[in-house]
Amino acid sequence: MTARLLGAALTLLALGHMSAQAADDAVRPEDRAAVAACLKIAAAVSRDDGTSPTAGKTDPTAWMAFYTRTPKPGPSSCVGVVSTPCLQRDPGGASGNTADMLDCLTREQRVWDERLNAAYKAMMQACQGKDDKFCAARRKLERAWIAYRDALCDLPYEEHGGTAASLDFADCMLSETARQAIWVEAQK
Repeated sequence: MTARLLGAALTLLALGHMSAQAADDAVRPEDRAAVAACLKIAAAVSRDDGTSPTAGKTDPTAWMAFYTRTPKPGPSSCVGVVSTPCLQRDPGGASGNTADMLDCLTREQRVWDERLNAAYKAMMQACQGKDDKFCAARRKLERAWIAYRDALCDLPYEEHGGTAASLDFADCMLSETARQAIWVEAQK
């Protein structure tokens, strides 16, 4: 528990540093544009061109060999489009500190969170005026997902704590939020 409190304090200090840098938690337009452009490219890529060597049979080895040679990027391949280049700039320099690394991860996480909230809002607006079990199930699922994400992303604090836990937490929040945003956006 002490390690988690220490990690949380380090995260808050780093977030305070980021707030001083970014003035607020608004999504940067260039980050929003990068994610949107990547998703547009991913949507343009065909899911399957019919040349899969495993048509009609289940052969995991052939399947993986085929897709290793000819990858089919999808929306999930866009996770990291903002944070990875940010984390890779000036390796070993000033950007190697925890606060800067947290900033890179949370910048992108904000974009995915914005997308998730918009998609969820649209999904729930479609339910207005309806009292059906499907809409209630979607609300229940989203609440359960939030609890799952929070529990999953808290694990680093429980396992090892410290500065590394704050980075693991931020990376987990980014990847889980992105995956959920992609899923909810596909539920149209």
